[in-house]
Amino acid sequence: MTEQIEALLKSHGFDHFGWTGLEKPLSLSIYKQWIDEGLHGEMEYLRRHLADKENPSNLLARASSAIVVTRSYLPHPRPHAPLKAAPVALYARGEDYHRWFREELESVARELKSLFPSEAFLTATDSMPVLERDLAYRAGLGWIGKNTCLIHEKRGSLFFIGEILTTLQLTASLEPQPDRCGTCTRCLDACPTGALVAPRKLDARKCISYTTIESKSPPEPGLRELNSSFYYGCDICQTVCPWNVKAHGAALAPSTPASRDEILADLRLVLRSSGNQLEKLFLGTPLRRASPRHHKTNAIVLAANLGLAELTEEIKTAAEQYPQLAELGAWALQKISRAPTS
Repeated sequence: MTEQIEALLKSHGFDHFGWTGLEKPLSLSIYKQWIDEGLHGEMEYLRRHLADKENPSNLLARASSAIVVTRSYLPHPRPHAPLKAAPVALYARGEDYHRWFREELESVARELKSLFPSEAFLTATDSMPVLERDLAYRAGLGWIGKNTCLIHEKRGSLFFIGEILTTLQLTASLEPQPDRCGTCTRCLDACPTGALVAPRKLDARKCISYTTIESKSPPEPGLRELNSSFYYGCDICQTVCPWNVKAHGAALAPSTPASRDEILADLRLVLRSSGNQLEKLFLGTPLRRASPRHHKTNAIVLAANLGLAELTEEIKTAAEQYPQLAELGAWALQKISRAPTS
């Protein structure tokens, strides 16, 4: 049975995979404590999904195992860039993986169903309430690094994780990988906002990915001052990781960094576009997750931190259109006015 599954996964282009039983998640108590401490910020769905994460059979009756696969996003398998220069996290520089990655998993699941017609299969990406890193660790696909990401010694961490929950009785195909972070603290040291408050402990409220994607409110002044590197998401704690440097090398940094004028053009586009225009611009990409108001928030913060005085009028207009951005707009204009002129 496992030989059939392995052959099928390889035929679909997966070369990093494993499977494991659906015992009680190893990280469940840590996850509960993280929620109880409020480190998840405004992401209340993480609390609501707790019961399903604890018991995957809530999602698929009689589920007993998970087939776990990964798909690298460096280089991105489906590149698409609605913004040409504004700094966007590596995973978001392509089509929405929730669609195409899920379709790949669904194709595998259909063939598994034909091989094992009496069994059931359910595909999942990170939009499903599954503790995917826990499953991937138990399936032998990596260890949990100090940046909270799943890391593999040869592949780094720049990959999506997907699962197929199943009623098949499968036992772990690989031994769990040992922790290879050692004494390294580069991810903690490099985080500009101090969001990694301890090894393997993230305060999402401080994380640039959270403030640029998930938070419903503009970041606090102390945090917004610290982000001049990203418009949407953040990769810093991954790109400084020696295991990603080893796996990806020069691919981690663009050969020709975006110019000031190129970033300016992107931010001007965001600030001048209507809500409908932004939704259309980002349709089919991960950037669609953030609301138009959130995109304008991100543009204002980045413009202020980069001292883009050319966007003064656009910032004023955005702050007038969205009353929730009035304070942010005033902050940005004041910061820009104090920025040294080139």
